[in-house]
Amino acid sequence: MNRTISHNVKKDDGTTRNVIIEPVLAQSTNDQLSFTGVYTLYKDNHKKGTNLLDIQEIAPEIGDSNPLLDDKSNPDFLGQLTFKDDGSEWQYVKGSLPTGELEQIVSFIKGSK
Repeated sequence: MNRTISHNVKKDDGTTRNVIIEPVLAQSTNDQLSFTGVYTLYKDNHKKGTNLLDIQEIAPEIGDSNPLLDDKSNPDFLGQLTFKDDGSEWQYVKGSLPTGELEQIVSFIKGSK
């Protein structure tokens, strides 16, 4: 999955949480973007007129840019999932999502490949 997507997961209390799953891309030597195996997870807060792009830096030629907000300062940051080369093993870091929610996200990502 090489595009940012929003996905619903069921929380332990039976309610749902919408999570933004953003693949981390890096520029390769041939000027192509390639997937790093890492996904950054954010809360989708459903605020009208606000989305992930509102907190990301924009190239000056496109328009005014907000300063880049690092993940530690971002209240919507939920952590990062890193998949090994074959996708069978994964590691969750920098967040505190419950295991049940993580397993749903991992299952969704694996099913999307």
